[in-house]
Amino acid sequence: MHNKGKILVTDGRSLASLAIARSLGKKGFEIHCGEEFLLNLTSFSKYVTKTWVYPSPESQPESFIETIKKITLQEKFEMIIPVRDATTLLIAKYADDLSKLTNVYIADYSVIKTLQDKGETLKIAHSCGVPFPRTFFPEDCDIREISANLKTPFLIRARISSGSRGIAYVQSPGEFEQKYESIKRDFGEPIIQEYVQKQSYCTACMLLDHNSEEVASFAYERVKEYPVSGGPTVVGISCINEEVIGYAASLLKKIGWKGVAEVEFIIDKGGVPRLLEINPRFWMPLNLAIQSGVDFPYLLYQLAVKHPVSKQKKYTIGMKYRWVIPNEILWVLSSPDKMQGIKELLTMNGKNVCYGEMSLNDPLPVLGVLLQGMYFLSDKKQRQSFLKRGW
Repeated sequence: MHNKGKILVTDGRSLASLAIARSLGKKGFEIHCGEEFLLNLTSFSKYVTKTWVYPSPESQPESFIETIKKITLQEKFEMIIPVRDATTLLIAKYADDLSKLTNVYIADYSVIKTLQDKGETLKIAHSCGVPFPRTFFPEDCDIREISANLKTPFLIRARISSGSRGIAYVQSPGEFEQKYESIKRDFGEPIIQEYVQKQSYCTACMLLDHNSEEVASFAYERVKEYPVSGGPTVVGISCINEEVIGYAASLLKKIGWKGVAEVEFIIDKGGVPRLLEINPRFWMPLNLAIQSGVDFPYLLYQLAVKHPVSKQKKYTIGMKYRWVIPNEILWVLSSPDKMQGIKELLTMNGKNVCYGEMSLNDPLPVLGVLLQGMYFLSDKKQRQSFLKRGW
């Protein structure tokens, strides 16, 4: 029996949405989940009371917001938590209207829009003294001049994209123009960056209050990603990296951030963290932070309803996160050392291990993962992205 309010979590396809539903559902909240299609993985969680199908926030933004308003009035949600980029941006855009109906704890629309642009993010980093890979802006100088100034290999990166979409790897000057035009055609004017020889990746996960003061911080190292060439975290391990968290906090404070954000760094061969991007939203391996002891969804709720919140910094170091179905399986299939990959894949026991999708306490989302995968494969628009990246 529920003794707390109702919360709407958007984007049921995302492992972050599942982590939020489980975290708040265990605490007695009545969780409703929203998505563009019914059979999404979060909807299978035992902590989800009801699933709503809404219009696409990407292609039908006005209809999406009207639907959200309508069901919020009907269900009297205590809070709405957006998860993916498009919904986060729209909820922020209409935050004034929505906050008359429910609690929304989110940064200003203009700030989120700025951070979704990797080029603008790097300009902010420059003003804060935060290191980042050497970067060129084609609008500021001729592309032939850029090509002459960068040693191959280098990267062409879409300014607005997620995961590994919109990144081209240039191995010889002859490839540059064609790849540049291709990214520009699909994503708009890109940025061009040196290719950093990496030691590792480290990500800072942050929660700031309405004064842009740090409420919680958490760091993890990405051990495996899929696609192998660069993509979402398949295996990650919680760690301490004060330098990365310090850089993330200074960046977010500079722009007056409020709410959750994920700040990604590549650690170069000299051990220097260099900013890759800021994702102004919840992150996919959210369950790693929660299981390590930093419950970002509940802390966000407390801020939204103006409960006192004390700053949280301590958490379990060395907690391992795994996203097995389908991405760790896909990682093994594309790995050069398949025997070692299969051995690691089949090792399911061990202390301090948590999963993105699997839970003995809440097993049905695994079925949701499979049905969602079938839906993506049957949908022409989704199929290409799914086959490239998992989901």
